[in-house]
Amino acid sequence: MNKQEINDHNLLRKFLNPEKIEKAPEGFTSKTLTRIQIESQSVNLNKGFFVKNRVPVISAAITAGLIIAAITIPAGETESVGSTIWKYLQDLHFTLPIFNLPGWLSYAMMGIFLLGFFDRALFGIFHKRNNP
Repeated sequence: MNKQEINDHNLLRKFLNPEKIEKAPEGFTSKTLTRIQIESQSVNLNKGFFVKNRVPVISAAITAGLIIAAITIPAGETESVGSTIWKYLQDLHFTLPIFNLPGWLSYAMMGIFLLGFFDRALFGIFHKRNNP
């Protein structure tokens, strides 16, 4: 060894002293792992049904939509999907026994309800809380 290697070796021994290795207290590892398991279980319990089962719910909704489309749209007609659905919507009649409301009001209430539902779904998607 030359003089430079000896100096480097002594310098390393000064900072990396093998006698000064400190050990964790007794039971530290088991306590830490227990805390991690408790946290992961509590995070899983706080998630809602739709958050846990997002993919099956979306798949079921798409499948239900396709089944409804297959039932409501006749096979032999050349009309578009929108006109077929509009024809079914025109046949709907909503009457309230107490009030005499204009005919368009029932459609407006259905539209507001659907837009509110859509707004709530988008709010849930874009305002998620990130739980690590």
